[in-house]
Amino acid sequence: MILSTAVSFVHPWGNLRAYARADRLKLTGAVVPPEVRQVLETKCVDCHSESTHWPLYSNFAPASWLMEHDVSEAREHFNMSRWEEYSRESQVDLLTRIGAEARSGQMPLKHYLLLHPGAKLTNEDQQMIYEWTRAERKRVKSQVSEQK
Repeated sequence: MILSTAVSFVHPWGNLRAYARADRLKLTGAVVPPEVRQVLETKCVDCHSESTHWPLYSNFAPASWLMEHDVSEAREHFNMSRWEEYSRESQVDLLTRIGAEARSGQMPLKHYLLLHPGAKLTNEDQQMIYEWTRAERKRVKSQVSEQK
């Protein structure tokens, strides 16, 4: 127990909690219908934003390392808190991947669902996210065309 507590202060992927900003808006600049935003906020934000809710077990190694690794990887792929920092081309690519991964059931990850079964996307959620990403991708692409 003492060793677990001691190594809990080691953060192999950086101290992700130090950058937490619960007040930071997610997907700033994107047009997100309220029902889609609700799904993203309840099922995706813990890994794909800087508003991660860190459960009690995430304070103790090795669980803390596993969770920090997953959150670090997720933010590296897509961070809703930094949406406005992505180029329009990157946003289009991300929207393509988000739609495909949500629709195919690749997200959320299976091992995440073991402890967070409420994060599972329903078929309706999957379709709603897919349709939103298609519409938003089209909107962003038109902005890219207008800029050229």
